[in-house]
Amino acid sequence: MNISLLSSNTFQIQINQKLPKIELNFAQTEQIKQDENTDRFGRKIEYYDYYAGSYGDINIVQKYHTKTHTKEEALDEFIARQTKSILDGALYNSTFGVSDIKGISEVREHTATIEDFEYPTFDSGYFMDIYYYRYGKIPQEYYLNSYANSNLIDTKFGKAELFLDLAGDNDRLGVGSFSSNSQLFRFDSDGNGFVDKNDTYFDKLKIRAYDKDGNEIIKKLSEVVDSINLKDFIDSKSNALKKLEAQKDNYGRIEGYENSLQSLKDYNPYSIFKPEVRYESMNENDIKELSKLADEDGWIDINSNLGAFNGLLGIAYAKQGVDGSYRLEELSSYPHTTNFGFNNVFDTTTKEYYWRDSDKNSYQNQQYTRFMNLYNDYMSELKNRDDYINEFDDETKAKYQNVKSSVMLSIEREFSSATGLNFTLENLQKVKDSFEKDRANTANMLKDTDTLTAIRINKNGTFTLKFNSGREIIVNELYKDSGKAFDIELNLNAKFATQIELNQDIDLVVSAAKIQDKITGQIEIKSLKDLGVEIIKKLSNNKFALQTKDGKTIIIDQIYTRFMSNNQNDINLIDDKDKFYPKPLRIWV
Repeated sequence: MNISLLSSNTFQIQINQKLPKIELNFAQTEQIKQDENTDRFGRKIEYYDYYAGSYGDINIVQKYHTKTHTKEEALDEFIARQTKSILDGALYNSTFGVSDIKGISEVREHTATIEDFEYPTFDSGYFMDIYYYRYGKIPQEYYLNSYANSNLIDTKFGKAELFLDLAGDNDRLGVGSFSSNSQLFRFDSDGNGFVDKNDTYFDKLKIRAYDKDGNEIIKKLSEVVDSINLKDFIDSKSNALKKLEAQKDNYGRIEGYENSLQSLKDYNPYSIFKPEVRYESMNENDIKELSKLADEDGWIDINSNLGAFNGLLGIAYAKQGVDGSYRLEELSSYPHTTNFGFNNVFDTTTKEYYWRDSDKNSYQNQQYTRFMNLYNDYMSELKNRDDYINEFDDETKAKYQNVKSSVMLSIEREFSSATGLNFTLENLQKVKDSFEKDRANTANMLKDTDTLTAIRINKNGTFTLKFNSGREIIVNELYKDSGKAFDIELNLNAKFATQIELNQDIDLVVSAAKIQDKITGQIEIKSLKDLGVEIIKKLSNNKFALQTKDGKTIIIDQIYTRFMSNNQNDINLIDDKDKFYPKPLRIWV
């Protein structure tokens, strides 16, 4: 089955109201006289101990305890704290503009009407009125194997230590070392289960190793591996349960142990990866089971079937983004964003989330307003950063030109979470332009911030999805969570390509299909090139017919993109002078 384009006539939302365009306004900040004891908003500077709390405004970084730093020293401290934050998965409050969200509200009219606790947006929870927010999930500790808990990564040259080098100075400040390989999960920015050249910090990761004489070797991670498969760090469920059982005597009450045991059984360590590597198309049996939950009108009420549906439903649909490509959107019975969907209110009596605003334009206007706040905050931080380093010479500017505050980093993460796009200034502007052109359609391209209330299986095989904001969309296909992660990714765009586009754009080398072996019955993943495919045809039932060179026709449900395996040469073929050796022991005399 194919998922229809979400055309405007499938939505109940109309564009009848235009919000005023939100513009940056720096005038207020410039009216406040700043002296050595106040920040740029005229507030008294509280001196922070570097080890005790968050930095806040860059001015506070320059003035903490009894010492005043130069701008270069302050930026070095910024980089050191940012390095530690990324590794630990906690971005501490740092900004080139203001030290907390209340400061933003004081000087920016567009946030003044939004309560502090409601301001954070999307999954990253930006921005905080506590010291930090957590990001970059790591699987539950019992699901981490010994390789994940080691601090030595395997390469074709031997074992090496990882470190993060944001400043390009080989971690001169000594804060970038990995405590364990499990921290690599935080560097899979595209969520495909691999850390590779497509991830944000891949070019900032380095390894430290030693030659046979004990001399230190430092290389970029990309020089010794093409990619790191994070699934190599995940232990089996049976092993995870054994580890918990070994801790049974540490539980005071048997009920506590049993609750932990059930939680561990229900836990899916692969849920941290994006749905395109975890989900499969629903088959006929899946649809038949789903239909058993429907009432006489064909509607499946989510709240009435919480036994079958709980939180993230394990169901997804394909959504077209601003860039025209498709991604899977996981359906939820509760707002799985933080506060971007601030119109969702939980009713303790009915145990349902209802939409507080009856305005039919509410959803699109909310998405627009929140995105513009995000956009303006980022551009404000960018301007403040550039103003801060503007007085440096060209060489120093080049060194610090990519320094980002935690506000900037958290906004970048939110942007990717909301849009499915990698963060770039070009993509940020692209979404803004799209909103100005067609607010309703763009709002529906962003991550859903309302909650699913019902599903109807239509007689023509399509599905109607109803949300608590009043939106209804029709899709031709639903996907289910497999409970695991694959080394292949759903090629959703193939479902929507024309016959000509399909055969022009598909790379037969990296494109793959799941094929059942006639003898063993096992499902194998084979590239279309290895299958000898010459022509791909789209069938009316949303499947594909692969025509091979030898005249065979293979019918498949999906076309996948295969992640190329890491080309690790046999270590025995590596010259001795290039091999890595254990770190030499220090002998005290």
